[in-house]
Amino acid sequence: MSGSLSPGDRLVERNLAIELGVSRVPVREALRDLVAEGYAIDRATRGIAVRNYPADQVAELFEIRAALESVLVRHAVAGLPADGERRLRHCLESAADALAVGDSATAIAANARFHELLVDVAAGPMLRAQLNGIRDRMRWLLRQHSDPAAIHAEHELMLAAILDGDLPGAEALFRQHLSTSRSALEHSAGTTGGTA
Repeated sequence: MSGSLSPGDRLVERNLAIELGVSRVPVREALRDLVAEGYAIDRATRGIAVRNYPADQVAELFEIRAALESVLVRHAVAGLPADGERRLRHCLESAADALAVGDSATAIAANARFHELLVDVAAGPMLRAQLNGIRDRMRWLLRQHSDPAAIHAEHELMLAAILDGDLPGAEALFRQHLSTSRSALEHSAGTTGGTA
């Protein structure tokens, strides 16, 4: 989920067991789980590797995210709970601090966390369940971005529109953000096809 292993990286049971300081049995079970959950693929004679999502599946995931987040934006603009603004601002400050010292990895993680926090503070139980259904895949994809500063700047604008109660502005910013997010992902994958 952290993005420290890139799509296509081999997952060698022996090496992972040594790196994690555990026996090979739990690593073998974890690798089977990763394949079953769609995060890794079993390449028969070439072993297990981190999955590389084809462009059409990335597009579909972003389409699902756009539909669900349009509902989320309406909930957020209708009003955040008392601690919602504070939690979101703290997340934005963490990203800004990381960017200021050139810590891209921490900034990328904070940017991904912004969306998770927005779900926590604005979604009702049904919407939260739907968004949580794609959360892990989105988290994995979002942590592969190549331009955390652009993503952070858009998060700042999105939160301002939400707090201003500007539904048309917030919806437009979220649509733009999806486009920026997808472009950054495609850039980091080194392809216009958008694999990740």
